[in-house]
This record gives sequence, structure tokens and C-alpha cells, in this order.
Amino acid sequence: MSAPGIPGLDNLSPADKATVMKELNAMQMMESIQTYNGLVDRCFNECVSTFRAKALDNTETECLKKCVAKSMEFSQRVGRRFGEKNSAAAEASQ
Repeated sequence: MSAPGIPGLDNLSPADKATVMKELNAMQMMESIQTYNGLVDRCFNECVSTFRAKALDNTETECLKKCVAKSMEFSQRVGRRFGEKNSAAAEASQ
């Protein structure tokens, strides 16, 4: 149970490694839930303005699709940039 990029993890006992990994997984799950909830909240507030029908109308549906796509694209760009900066920092430290 190894996690690359986590300094000192190899120095821990197997039980401590499992505890650390369990906590990291829980933190990652919470971050994913918060990101999803933020996306839903932001796009819903931006795109849904009336409640006159049970289903979304075409304008609301298109707005939601664009909002989600834009948010996902932004998230991917941030992830790529973070990866680039992280790789550059790792190379600089070697």
C-alpha cells in the first residue's frame, strides 16, 4: 500500500500506512463531495429561475449543460497546471 509522492510514508509501519491511506481516502471523498455540491449549487442558481413545471425547459437544460462543461473544463485545466507545477518542483528538487 504505497502512495507515491508522500514523503516518509515508507518509514511507517503497515498499520500506520493503512491509517494514513484511509484518512487520505476519506479526505479525497469529502473534497469530491464538496466539489460536486458546489457545482450543483452554482449551476442550479445560475440556470434554474422558475419552478412552473416538474421538468427543466430547454433553456435551463442547455444552460446547465454549458455550466457543467465549463466547470469541468476549468477543473481539468487547473489539474493539468497543478501537475505541471508539481513536476517542475519535483525536478528542481532533484
